[in-house]
Amino acid sequence: MRLFRHDVHALTGAYAVDAIDDELEREKFERHMRRCQQCSGEVRGLSETATKLAFSASRPPPAGLRDTVLSATSRTRQLPPVVDRTGPRARAHWWTGRLPMLSYSLAMATVGAAIVLLIALIGARHDLDQARARNEALAAVLSAPDSRSVTQTISSGGRVTLVYSLRKHAMIVTTRGLPALPPGKVYQLWFIGPPTTRSAGLLPGSQAGRAGPVLSSGLARGDTIGITIEPAGGTRLPTTTPILLVVTHG
Repeated sequence: MRLFRHDVHALTGAYAVDAIDDELEREKFERHMRRCQQCSGEVRGLSETATKLAFSASRPPPAGLRDTVLSATSRTRQLPPVVDRTGPRARAHWWTGRLPMLSYSLAMATVGAAIVLLIALIGARHDLDQARARNEALAAVLSAPDSRSVTQTISSGGRVTLVYSLRKHAMIVTTRGLPALPPGKVYQLWFIGPPTTRSAGLLPGSQAGRAGPVLSSGLARGDTIGITIEPAGGTRLPTTTPILLVVTHG
């Protein structure tokens, strides 16, 4: 399928993302590009931008990136490289002379959409890798030879189940029926050891019901596992009396 027959200059965007599937048209554009410095420079710039964006996407794309990129295409130059179209024949074909403007806009939209899709795919792969690594870590604690499980009822209501392994230096926490906390408060986990007390993370949300599993690493031999109610965001050290204390064994 030939994309843009009317102006070869309008093919820079499509060529940069390998979107020209017609061999004759591709060869025609490549011959033209060897003679046109403006087109070759534009292709080089678009290709470098797409490559840099792809390799910089080590984290999931931020919210609104797709809308930002597509919005930017509407503000991008809508004319192809300047070509002399003076003369009677050019003036006689007023509408044909404006087709390259639409072609170039479509090409730039194709580039933007391709970049957004590429970043989204990389982000999805990153999320999948993170989920797989977390599941493997959970399985390692559960299957550890020294794995221990403890379930305790909280005096204010609800139950907490801990599964920990001193060999893996990690624990898994699940809760059920903990009272909902007021705004600005969270449940915080602690490793309380003979030398130091360290935060082991926050329980997700402050609503009553089931939460977890939460995976915390850094458990050391002799630690006591605790839960306190702290200000939102957590604290460096406990500021309230623990509602749960579990002495580890092993």
